[in-house]
Amino acid sequence: MKWLQRVIQAWQKARELPYLGRGSFAFTLLLLILAIALGWHRTHPDDEVGDAIQQAQQAQISVPKGILVLSSVLPYLNLWVSLGVPLLLFVIWRRWGDLRRLLLPVSIASASVAVWAVASELVEYIAHAHMTEMGEPPAPVAFAFKLIFIALALGSVPFALRYYRKTSILERYTLRTFLHPLVFCFVSFCSLWIIMDLLDNLKDFQQAKSSLGEVLGFYLGLLPYIYVTVMPVALLLAVLYALTRMSRANEIISMLGVGLSLAQVLRPIFLTTAFICLLSLAANYYWAPRAEGNRKAVVRAMSERAADSIMASAIMFRDEQTRRTWYVATFPFSLRSGRERMHGVQIREENADGTPSRTILASSAGWTPRGGWRFYDGSEMIYQNGSVAMIRPFPARKDGQTILEVPGIEETPWSIVSYALRADFMSVPEIVSYLHAHPKAADEKLAPFRTHFWHRFALPWQALALVLVAAPLGVAYSRRGSVGGIAASVFIFFIFMFVNNLFLNLGKGGHLPSWLTVWMPHLLFGALGLVLFHYRSQNRDLPRFQFKLSKLKPRVARPRNRSGDASLPGASTT
Repeated sequence: MKWLQRVIQAWQKARELPYLGRGSFAFTLLLLILAIALGWHRTHPDDEVGDAIQQAQQAQISVPKGILVLSSVLPYLNLWVSLGVPLLLFVIWRRWGDLRRLLLPVSIASASVAVWAVASELVEYIAHAHMTEMGEPPAPVAFAFKLIFIALALGSVPFALRYYRKTSILERYTLRTFLHPLVFCFVSFCSLWIIMDLLDNLKDFQQAKSSLGEVLGFYLGLLPYIYVTVMPVALLLAVLYALTRMSRANEIISMLGVGLSLAQVLRPIFLTTAFICLLSLAANYYWAPRAEGNRKAVVRAMSERAADSIMASAIMFRDEQTRRTWYVATFPFSLRSGRERMHGVQIREENADGTPSRTILASSAGWTPRGGWRFYDGSEMIYQNGSVAMIRPFPARKDGQTILEVPGIEETPWSIVSYALRADFMSVPEIVSYLHAHPKAADEKLAPFRTHFWHRFALPWQALALVLVAAPLGVAYSRRGSVGGIAASVFIFFIFMFVNNLFLNLGKGGHLPSWLTVWMPHLLFGALGLVLFHYRSQNRDLPRFQFKLSKLKPRVARPRNRSGDASLPGASTT
């Protein structure tokens, strides 16, 4: 083990070398300038930009100017992220513990990753601004909010570090006391969630012969959903543990004794909770529902050894206006590259009197915004007077493929698959596209989508409502009362989950306005938390609810008076 000790010693010496971080950063910056001078973007173009330009050329449309601009900018951002960000992480590790010197590299790393992520999303949106890959109407406002949430999630780290640096010693102590159990609870619950899910899907992974990297990538993609699901419980337990520990040690009383109010003592906890809710809002806007919705489909595709990930299967759709009935066996997640197709496609067209006019049977089908529908490897049946008059196989091409092109069909892949999707697993941009694509649908059909639209914004803030209730119950000015506060907080958590699901189902059923149903539990329990906090901050006992079953007061049984019994009639005296 001497070689390991030598490696560790050499690493420690390299870490302590002066100007190593600044010199490495300057060298990386010089490489970036040299790449710009040599025209790096011409020899190493971005893959997404190249696919966007190729799709525009195939569709015979002009390449958007935004794509041309990003084609010369994004390769340098890729180079900077691949070289500069790992170096900045090394600099952050060297300066760990010195908050003043740590703020600059953290800010540069966060800003770099945020700009790179926003630029990558812009390439995808600009390439399909005229019409998205499945034909759903574009939602520019929803996409703009998506970019805002990306910048918020990636660029908020320096602001959190700056707040920690500016806080006082007492606030920093409260924050550390709260963050330690929070990290422990979050990691523990995430591990339990992954282990339970792995036990359910282990057989599918073994049948698909998935590698360890594929399994890890699968669960890394689920992290946004796990974060949104686990964080409210982790916050509740962390608040109860931290405040109970500080109450038993009389630390809260000591802080109040130096002139701080209860709001100032708990301010770090409330601000940290609000910051975590903002990150949950960013995750729940797009990535968390997509991760949960794709989970079963990806596992199914892996177990079936399908080349494409399956979004939905066994779709039956009928358009009353065009009188076409569609059946699709499997529907992929993407139709962008042209290689992904729908499999097992059947179309039945009818006349005005309801008799069949044409049936198309194809092993697979594809769709493009400009070219329309293409059906592969199948046949077309023509009807006359309700009976089959002709069966024609698809025309053969020089490359040996049999393809039937039908550009006149009005239905798009989105109009077909959208009726098979559930609002529970759709992101905000997808819900907005669905509402725009089906404006004349019945209210009972649109009510779940409208409710989940508002639910995407309301769900992350349930953690703040729970903390507002748990914080007053976790604070105790004596050694007694902490256990009762913890039990009450856990009981209120289950009541909150029940009320939240109740109002959510009322909104999905169309019984109440969708925007009101998702915010009502937060308003009720948030108001309850503010009332409890007012009582606790005024050093008053929390209100207790007692149910009197009877107005009769209990009487204490007393011993019988023997001396008084002698005066009774018939009593004998000696």
